[in-house]
Amino acid sequence: MVQLAPDVPKDNGDGHETTPVVWVVDAPGGGYVDSPDIEGRVLGPHGTVRLVIVPDDERDRLLRAECDYMILWHRVPLDAAYFTHNTRCRAVICASTGYDHVAVEAARAAGTSVFHIPHYGTEEVADHTLALFLAQVRRLADLREHVRDGGWDWRAITDAPRVRGMTWGIVGLGRIGLAVAQRARAFGVRVCFYDPCNHPGVEKSLGIERRHSLEELLSDADVVSVHVPLDSATHHLLGAAELDRMKPGSLLVNTARGAVVDVSALPKALAAGRPGRVALDVVEGEPELPHWLRDDPRVLLTPHAAFYSVESLAELRTRAAEAVRQLIAAAPVTSAVRVA
Repeated sequence: MVQLAPDVPKDNGDGHETTPVVWVVDAPGGGYVDSPDIEGRVLGPHGTVRLVIVPDDERDRLLRAECDYMILWHRVPLDAAYFTHNTRCRAVICASTGYDHVAVEAARAAGTSVFHIPHYGTEEVADHTLALFLAQVRRLADLREHVRDGGWDWRAITDAPRVRGMTWGIVGLGRIGLAVAQRARAFGVRVCFYDPCNHPGVEKSLGIERRHSLEELLSDADVVSVHVPLDSATHHLLGAAELDRMKPGSLLVNTARGAVVDVSALPKALAAGRPGRVALDVVEGEPELPHWLRDDPRVLLTPHAAFYSVESLAELRTRAAEAVRQLIAAAPVTSAVRVA
């Protein structure tokens, strides 16, 4: 299904459009863009915007993409074949922080630029991480079900621990990891982090503690939250062996990318109480989930919503469109970051 923006593209008399064509590409049910109104306003006369919804069984349509620039949402992958066969598209703007759904090396080889938007929604993801933490520690889902079932007994909160004095381990101290650290400290927790890519001594300026190995952090933390991009180094970063190193009864929170945690290792890990509870906004293979994961009372799930607020979605769409406008004008791209 192709939905044209309100502006009708102009042509030069031979059927060819005179302004660059920009596709906004999403999957059915993605729901990120119902109408390319924001993109159209940002680009104005500089580009012709089309919303393109691509079902799974029509992915080969992308090989014939008649666009000069593409704004790509994360549920539609671009594999190496796209960049091999498509010579018109000059740049792909991932409307997301992550870009693991794009064959970046193939894009680089084909001379196609790839950008992502890492500097939006930081506040929302950090806030959501804290919300998942508090919901699990304060047993909110259990209490809600208790009251829905007609109960009114404070003892339904069972073994809720005190938050103050806990140790919170952050895996990946980037923009979001740092925002989580700042929020967590307000609750009186001891914050430590593992991030071999971060500058030596950054912990001294932040008043937190560095752990020099993932194993050290996992064995020390009462709460572990994950804030790393997904790539070959972080795929299944937390697998069976790593989960087995977590403290008994600890909590694992993932608001990064689903495949950073090996979901197939979770049943055995939860049975052993390492971790004792899990809160996931992202799951490997989403939106398809294992049935047990939906039903396990120790697991709190949200549907990849941590990025969202009314403001953050508008910011993301605006930044992506601004990047296209800057590319069309051959100006420095300030609203996105180039990865290829």
